[in-house]
Amino acid sequence: MTFGLVLSGGSALGMANAGVLERLEEEHLKPDFIAGSSMGAIVSAIYALGHPPSVFHELLGQLKFSKLAMLSEKPLQHGLHGGLLRQRIKEHLEPLIGEATIADCIIPFICIAGRVKEPIRWERIVQKGFSDHVTSIVEKHVFPPETKILDAIMASSSLPVIFSPYEINGDTFVDLCNFGAIPARTMREIFHPDIVIATDTTPSYPLLRKYGPPGVRRFIEEAANSRDESRAACDLIIEPKLPSGMIRFDKGEEFMEAGCEAVEENLPKLKELIA
Repeated sequence: MTFGLVLSGGSALGMANAGVLERLEEEHLKPDFIAGSSMGAIVSAIYALGHPPSVFHELLGQLKFSKLAMLSEKPLQHGLHGGLLRQRIKEHLEPLIGEATIADCIIPFICIAGRVKEPIRWERIVQKGFSDHVTSIVEKHVFPPETKILDAIMASSSLPVIFSPYEINGDTFVDLCNFGAIPARTMREIFHPDIVIATDTTPSYPLLRKYGPPGVRRFIEEAANSRDESRAACDLIIEPKLPSGMIRFDKGEEFMEAGCEAVEENLPKLKELIA
């Protein structure tokens, strides 16, 4: 019986994934395969390289939004697609990851991002047809084994508009947001595990869904539909109880504890599935 673990994105909320891993490790429930998107990709990669979950306590203590981003040299030079900020998380991850590639992982690892064929016209988000515009120029990309892990996870966590897109060998990548936050279907397609267990730490944007312009509401709705399709590909969803706070990196320990508690609540079902 093999089991694949899928760790979802959600920016700072995704730090709950570290608590999920810590509690699973305590129960000797180690995945045969692991996949992640955005913050879930960062947590997955570190664990897949063989680092124990305990390293996340020190790492999360370093992660404050002011230390993770800086204003781009020429913000908005290329419109909203160019992003406002440049990521700095790489310097915090280099001591743990170095020059390792995906092929170096002890646990087989999948990292996904959105490959952008042409600049996304984010200024059109309030207009009808924006969702079709995005889906026509952004495609899901699974990074091959020779990809440096730091490159892959930087690409996967380049949140559109907030951060500049990330370039690898001439290709441009962005975070897939809720369209790819739970890569459960990709896990099944590539590794074919008997059981797929995933976390869901994705934000739901309740205010935007209720009060946003029609184009925004439709975009969020379609992203939610994509997420629900991914959830349907799982045998079990671990869903930490998290407050709003996508950029509350100062709450890392609190989010991690929520991940531990979510595993605890699901332990009987987990053991039943994996036994």
